[in-house]
Amino acid sequence: MIEQSIRIRSQILAAIVGAAFALSFAPIAAAANPPAANPPADATTAAKPDLATAKKRYAEGEKKFKSSDFSGALADFKVANEIKSAPQAERYIGLCEDSLGHLPEAASWFDKFLAHVPEKMAVQGEEIRKRVAEIKAYPGKVHFESNPAGASVTVDGKLQPAPTPTDVMLAPGPHTVTLAEQGRLPAEKQIDVAFASLQTLTADLEPVPPPPPPAAPPPPPVVAAPLPPAPPPPSAEPRSKVPAYVTGALAVAAAGVGTAFGIVALNDKSDFDKNPTTKKADDGDTHALIADMAFGVALTFGVTSAVLFLTKDEQPAPPAATAASERKQAAKSKGLIVTPTPWVGLHSGGAGVVMQF
Repeated sequence: MIEQSIRIRSQILAAIVGAAFALSFAPIAAAANPPAANPPADATTAAKPDLATAKKRYAEGEKKFKSSDFSGALADFKVANEIKSAPQAERYIGLCEDSLGHLPEAASWFDKFLAHVPEKMAVQGEEIRKRVAEIKAYPGKVHFESNPAGASVTVDGKLQPAPTPTDVMLAPGPHTVTLAEQGRLPAEKQIDVAFASLQTLTADLEPVPPPPPPAAPPPPPVVAAPLPPAPPPPSAEPRSKVPAYVTGALAVAAAGVGTAFGIVALNDKSDFDKNPTTKKADDGDTHALIADMAFGVALTFGVTSAVLFLTKDEQPAPPAATAASERKQAAKSKGLIVTPTPWVGLHSGGAGVVMQF
């Protein structure tokens, strides 16, 4: 700083002396002392790149590209393109990236070049357009890993030759990938592969869960116990004929008594006709009454005996008969009901029957 200050002061002093000298000897000074040049710029200030620098770096890049120094050429072309963007530099940058194997970067620079191809570079533009199509059709590499390793890899239904870990080249676009291993649940994933790309796909394969315990067998169906067979209806006991015989005998006996007393009554009437007396009249009425009663009883017992002989045995009703069936059966089983009814009058007597159907 001190030296700089001294230098500035010396320059000022020289300027003052020079001005005074110029005023005195203007013509001579003008011829002998031309105007001094501008002072040099500060050494700390860097000069900005200009078009000359861009042309120089571009030329150096062409030389390096021709000598297959693609990395050096790439650096020169990028500097030149930063100073002044030009389709020629973009083309060369894409060619350098392509030569170095940086296909995605090359395609990006080629697309920039194809956006504004000069007419004089139409041939180069067509070549670059074909190269871009080739690059964008270039497969991508997918690295497959699984936990645990050794899983089979199936891409779009096609089994790959090697288990995980493995690398597979796949065409650009979407793909369905399945990683599977025995005893573990398969993992299915969807991936989208970009051209000339590199990506890794990892899957954790979970063990297959144990099967659920077997379900308890259903309870055996409940089979209803068969109903015991209905007991056979009790055999109908044959009706006894004794009552019929007894009533028949009583009817015969009553008829005999009636006949006997009827004969006596006729004799009493004959005697009364010959010799009418009160006693003979009373005796005749009494004997006649007894005869009538005897004949009435004989008739009653005779009818009863006939009914007992002619009535069939009743069949027992089935145990499962309903109330209506029981009533109907009872009505049918009644058949003919005969009820003897004797009667006695003041001067006569007899018997009758009541029959119900």
